Amino acid sequence: MNRLFLLLLFAASLLLSAPAALAQEPQEPDLDKIIATQLDNLTRTFKLDDVQVFFVDSILQYNFRAMNDEFEQTRRTGASNNETFQIISDKWMAATDEAFERFFTEEQWKKYMKSSYGKEKIRRDKRMSDRIPASSQKQ
Repeated sequence: MNRLFLLLLFAASLLLSAPAALAQEPQEPDLDKIIATQLDNLTRTFKLDDVQVFFVDSILQYNFRAMNDEFEQTRRTGASNNETFQIISDKWMAATDEAFERFFTEEQWKKYMKSSYGKEKIRRDKRMSDRIPASSQKQ
């Protein structure tokens, strides 16, 4: 399964633990470690060049931290609905995929879409389109 998705699922599960666990001081995920692991995996799997590694690192740094901040902000408002956190995750992961597509080569993107990353992107895109009311999709 997609390591990135598993890591995001783990981060979300930390935020969505039982109410008693939320009353305790939550442990913040080690984003630097998660980002480094993902960067290493993407670099090896898709044979990224140095410029691409820089872009992937920048995108992961920004998007993961922004997603984590949005998780925290949502949690502080008292939200505990799993769907709310899934929407946040989907939004930031879709932005990550869009950024990757811009600078991956055609061959790298095809390989990405055939990998667990691509399979997760397809599932996420379906979830996101299912959330849009039918009347909005006709435009």
